[in-house]
This record gives sequence, structure tokens and C-alpha cells, in this order.
Amino acid sequence: MTDYAVITDPSKLRKEHDEVLLLVTFGSTHEEPHQTFAKIRQTFREAFPDTDIYMAFTSRICMKRWAEKTGQQYYAPDEWLKAIGQAGYKRVLIQSLHVIPGLEYSFITKKYIPAFQQKHPGVQIILGEPLLWNDKDVVRVGNALFNIFRNRLEQGEALVLMGHGNNTDAYPDANNKYIQLNQYLQTLNPRIVIGTVDFKSMLFDFVVKSLERTCEKGCVINLSPLMSVAGDHAKNDMAGAYDAEEPMEEQSWKVQLDAMGYRIDPETNCHLKGLADFPEIRAIWVNHLKEKINPIV
Repeated sequence: MTDYAVITDPSKLRKEHDEVLLLVTFGSTHEEPHQTFAKIRQTFREAFPDTDIYMAFTSRICMKRWAEKTGQQYYAPDEWLKAIGQAGYKRVLIQSLHVIPGLEYSFITKKYIPAFQQKHPGVQIILGEPLLWNDKDVVRVGNALFNIFRNRLEQGEALVLMGHGNNTDAYPDANNKYIQLNQYLQTLNPRIVIGTVDFKSMLFDFVVKSLERTCEKGCVINLSPLMSVAGDHAKNDMAGAYDAEEPMEEQSWKVQLDAMGYRIDPETNCHLKGLADFPEIRAIWVNHLKEKINPIV
């Protein structure tokens, strides 16, 4: 079986089956997320053993900077789909590894798939949705996150999750997924709160107001990314160290919460793991694709 983990160039595509799966993620320029990507590929390889599996990035900046840093070049979905079409696959599977159906996901539905279907109208194409797609996903992801941090929460600690979000109103269904998940998580434990870096209704001020209602100063707060991987936002915007050249409002969430009197140990309370590092979360993405292949009637 081909080791697809080392094939990131569509010109090196090797057709071994009649079915191919393209995993589509935003990408990252940090080393740890690439270890997470390897876990994702392995999980899907186990779930779809008779399928050729490759991975594409949607961020051109991530492709460029990762290649400059390591020499390993990733490619966008359109370049992969061009190679896939030329290879003559009978069925094409695409799985979005995005968290919400926002801007990055829209590239797949509005750009990449229509272009492929126009050139290859006879090839079946099946798309698996992002992690937070419907109400069932909100419950499944919420339960998984609650169970991951259950012991800490039961000890009276709090949990702040950093999502990304969209900074426009063009994708209300996407941003609403954060609202729904936040509401559900707070039914499980009121000391859980979601904030985002871009969705204006759930920025850092929203996090602070939520904590003030449920956590006394001195409370231990755990920080964890609500993103597929723990990359730049998690390391810098969420858990970054104090920067003497930046004003307090530009400091990381950790530094600002520290200054407000909350307790956050960088070693034990800053959890630099992406959602895709957890097997129970990866299983949700896998199930999305399986359910689209074999719909439940």
C-alpha cells in the first residue's frame, strides 16, 4: 500500500484503486499540526482501506511558508482534482476538515467541485461536511469536549475554547455553530465558554463577561483551541507569553486573563492540542463521509 503521508504533490499521484479521497484542510506552517495531519490520514486510511487518500491545503500562504521552511510542498484542491480527473477514478470523495461551514468550506462547494464536475460530469463526487454541521454534531462535539476536560471541570476549574470564526456576516450559519455549541456546553458545565478570534459576537470581551458570571478571581482556567490543529492562533493568540512591546489588549488571552487575576499555568493549563488530535473528534469527520456514502433513510 502506498504511503500517502509522503505524497503531497499531485504530479506524483499513484492510482491503486477506483476510488480516491481528498482530505481538505486550511493548512499550517507549524510542525505539530503536521503531526496531527498524519493522525488524520491514518484514521481515514483505516476507515477507507480500499481508497487512495491525499491531502490538500486551502491556504496558499500556508503552502508557501511550509515549503520555504521544510521543502515540502502542499497543493490546493483544484490542482489535486485536476490530477484526480486525469487519473480516471470512478468515484471521488472529498472530506472537509474545517470546523464550521464558513469561507474556507465555501471554496470546496462553490469553486472546486463545480469546476471538477464541469470537466468530468460522469464521475461521482461525494462531499463530507465540516465538523459542526448540524444539531447532532453540536451534541457529539460538546459531549466529547466535556468528557476530555471532565476531571478538571469537576475540580472547579474552567475551560475557555478558542475558535476562529468569520469576520463578516456572509456565513451566519457558520458562526452560529459556535453560539449553539457554547450554549450546549454551558448546559453541561457553566464554566465552559467559547470565544473566537474573528466572529465579532464572541470575541475576547465575550469570554471575559462569561467568566465573570461563573468564575471567581483566582479560579484556574484551562485554554484549548477549538480548531482542527493547534497552530499559530493557539500558540500565540491563545497561549503566547507576555510581550513587553505590545499593549495589554494585544497580549494573548493567557496573559490578559492572568492580569485579571485568573490562574493559568502555561505547562498544565494551556492545552496545545487541536480537535483532530482527539480520536473521538476525528471519528465525527469520518462518520460524516460514511453517512454521505450510505445515507441513513
